Amino acid sequence: MTVQVLIHNDVLEKIAEQKISYLSFWFTDIFGELHSMSMPSYAIDKNAFSDGFEKLDASSIRGFSSVNKSDMILKPDPETFRILPPDYDQRRKNARMFCNIYQENTNESSRFSRDSRAVVEMAEKQTREFGITHTFWGPEVEFFVFDSISVYPSQYGATHSYGGSGYSIESAESPWTKNISTAIDIKEGYYPSQPKDTMSSLRKDICDDLYDYFGIKVEAEHHEVATSGQSEINLHYDRMLPTADAVTTTKNIVKVKSKRQNKVATFMSKPIYGDNASAMHMHQSLWNEDTNLVYEPNDSQANLSQMGRYYIGGLLDHASSICAISNPTTNSYKRLVPDFEAPVNVCWGIGNRSAAIRIPMYMNSHGKSKRIEYRVPDPTSNIYLLEAALLLAGLDGIRRKIDPGDPVEHNIYKLTPEQKRNYGIRSLPQSLKEALDSLGSDNKFLASAFSTDLLDAYCESKYKEHRIFSQTPTAWEVSMYADI
Repeated sequence: MTVQVLIHNDVLEKIAEQKISYLSFWFTDIFGELHSMSMPSYAIDKNAFSDGFEKLDASSIRGFSSVNKSDMILKPDPETFRILPPDYDQRRKNARMFCNIYQENTNESSRFSRDSRAVVEMAEKQTREFGITHTFWGPEVEFFVFDSISVYPSQYGATHSYGGSGYSIESAESPWTKNISTAIDIKEGYYPSQPKDTMSSLRKDICDDLYDYFGIKVEAEHHEVATSGQSEINLHYDRMLPTADAVTTTKNIVKVKSKRQNKVATFMSKPIYGDNASAMHMHQSLWNEDTNLVYEPNDSQANLSQMGRYYIGGLLDHASSICAISNPTTNSYKRLVPDFEAPVNVCWGIGNRSAAIRIPMYMNSHGKSKRIEYRVPDPTSNIYLLEAALLLAGLDGIRRKIDPGDPVEHNIYKLTPEQKRNYGIRSLPQSLKEALDSLGSDNKFLASAFSTDLLDAYCESKYKEHRIFSQTPTAWEVSMYADI
């Protein structure tokens, strides 16, 4: 199926031509969760693209607005019109558009400050003063697909009628399965062949739909290192907003297609103790028209420009506070531990996967492919806020000429504390609370795109998550301490 970029009247023509029954209007909250409202196609006219829909009760969306300031407008972006795959509705033909969110009217001055797409657009405008015409982003989206997850939740422990709390994971690939032909041991899931890779067909189905229906190009798909269906889809690089929309679409279709096959997909970073967790590495490059500003052919170390080094300096300088956005759950910090291919230390390296920032060395002298890979984020992050935070941190590094120091060549996991001090390597936060505290003291670099009320609402909710987590006894604690 050929995907066309449409505007205004073209969308209405496409709806009639393709006999679309319903239009779904998508938007995300400040935590990146996708929301949708649908309308029959006969209820859509050209005024929808100028006036929007008075259909949003913002007080019912977590982190959006209070009940006394809840009326908001959803204005569809016609360029994001796409026909949805049959897995979304097998009885009728549907399409979707992403929406921008407004207060009172659809003048730009009325744009809702907690609209994630607005944050990306505002951040991208800051590139102009640096001679940057656009940026490219290439995310690696990792996730697990299980046969089932059974959760036994209870905030009251064993006194509750549910009989306590805990969870179990079932997967044909799990080492605890009895099916030896598909079992993958802990940390042995990288690039297995069939039949052990039971997710191969599902991943290909997902990638086909991403391209055929959404026009989202995929560079590669494969099984990841962990057992139990850990997968990765590498999206082809694109500009900021299309990339963020693509990641949101990818996460949704992964869940929808998994559900259709009676499986459950999760972007939770670390669901399995002792195994690798899911990341979302972000590749970034800066451009002036056709010139890659990160590339410098005369640089002997990594063909990296001075602007690129300053950009890295900004990312490293703000890495701790960015963690509140890039790693936004209590579970995120169970991934950021040594020896699981996840970064723990704030430094950069050339082809070094133990560093927070890696300069890929494939095709090193090829200017078009020169990029900076930020390895800290995981897929629970709001991709819109993440892109904006990374860009603004990097631009702050360019503005302030922050030197990132020399690249670290060693396996950083093996360095002693004294060696790390000598290299000037500090550690990333070890908990969500530490990250939020860092964001509270280091957020001025975000001010051009992140409103104070957005950051306040975001941090308030995340601090609450941490408090509940820290006060809730776990099954591990009960088994460890109950007989004391």
